[in-house]
Amino acid sequence: MNRRSLLSVPLGLGAAAVLSPAQVKAKAGRPKNIIFCVSDGMSPGVLMMAEYFSKIARGKGTRWAALMNDMTASRGVQDVAALNSPVTDSSSSSSAWGSGSRINNAQVNVLPDGTPLTPIMQLAKQAGKRTALVTTATVTHATPAGFAASQPRRDDEHLIGLQYQDRVNVVMGGGVKFFEAGKRKDKVDAVGKFAQAGYRVMRTKAEIKQAGKVLGLFSDGHMPYTIEKADVPTLAEMTQFALDGMAGASKGFIMQVEGARVDHAAHNNDIAAQLWDQLAFDDALGVCLDYAAKRGDTLVITTSDHGNSSPGLNGMGAEYVNSGKCFEAILKAKGSFDQLPKMFGSKPTAARVREVIEAQNGVVITPTEAEWVAAAAGGKKGISINRLQDVMFGVLGQVLSNYYGVGYTGTTHTSEYTFITSTGPGSLPFEGLVRNTDVFPRLTKYMGIQFKNPAAAQG
Repeated sequence: MNRRSLLSVPLGLGAAAVLSPAQVKAKAGRPKNIIFCVSDGMSPGVLMMAEYFSKIARGKGTRWAALMNDMTASRGVQDVAALNSPVTDSSSSSSAWGSGSRINNAQVNVLPDGTPLTPIMQLAKQAGKRTALVTTATVTHATPAGFAASQPRRDDEHLIGLQYQDRVNVVMGGGVKFFEAGKRKDKVDAVGKFAQAGYRVMRTKAEIKQAGKVLGLFSDGHMPYTIEKADVPTLAEMTQFALDGMAGASKGFIMQVEGARVDHAAHNNDIAAQLWDQLAFDDALGVCLDYAAKRGDTLVITTSDHGNSSPGLNGMGAEYVNSGKCFEAILKAKGSFDQLPKMFGSKPTAARVREVIEAQNGVVITPTEAEWVAAAAGGKKGISINRLQDVMFGVLGQVLSNYYGVGYTGTTHTSEYTFITSTGPGSLPFEGLVRNTDVFPRLTKYMGIQFKNPAAAQG
């Protein structure tokens, strides 16, 4: 193939053009099992930064970056817009995957006129397949809910959880407060209902020993950030356990794995917490890829539901030679930004802010920078001319960008295309530009399910 003919290959077909017929046939096959991995809120720039950070922090690269360089994998980008906005939230994005229809932000598999949509895991269970949801958010949060629930308001997590009982075999993550009677709005004992239905309820890392129907709830709300080093199961450990629970699924299974706190750290402009959680997600992805490699019948799809605040590494120093060194500075961070308000105290002073940031982040900020952070922490506005970042986390992120080299555009979701990478039988259609609603019909076809949800017209 000469240069001119190579350049004429359409997007998404470049890999197929250099693969053998057998390799192309394998990518076009039909999988028995489907694993759908989501790094929530991962803007494209995070993948590159995680690769560099991983090499410094752990002496090795990431599995996702290696997969992007694997010619036998399918690589593309994904249009993740919502029905009512080019900027999506997690519930509308996951619902597009889970139902094949775009919906408005803040809803879960419900059209604007109130029509409920049937989620993919409900269909899978009816087809005799096993199902699993694994997340570092509350298990009833928007992304897992998009695969297994229908609810007019994504915030009604206590109602979403009850829908999992006859749809999901293994549920693991955070969210005790949405299941215990004493913490629920309606005082319903959801934990008891799951136990009566044959689920083994787990609360601690030590209990992860026996497979079967499982409800694993390991924190009251979201799981702690990886950087906090809490005594809870990692996303990789939960993923491995869930895969063990899929053993013996004669008709196959579908499983969603979500690294949720990548998104939460992005909202906070907290690059250290974000990169550590991205690496935790990558470890879980590695578990899935290793499982699939041993079997040959499993499709692994890896993507993000949307970008968030578009973090990027800026050129630092003369001729940008200090840019790579920024990751060494990020490595010194000991905790997430969430821990800082308590440490600053009820009446933050510049001196206290400077002391805490040096102890927690290994960075000595200037007295003026400390005054800005202290003022923002005390609720003062007008510190940042970027109104989205005119809060403590945003101001702190901007201050630390002088040392970390990583800048954010804001504190909210962003509209860029997300990466989508897949490997195994059935991966070929996920090359090139993929619309989020394309996922559902492809996955249901692989599972032998003939079903189409209604859709609303998009202006």
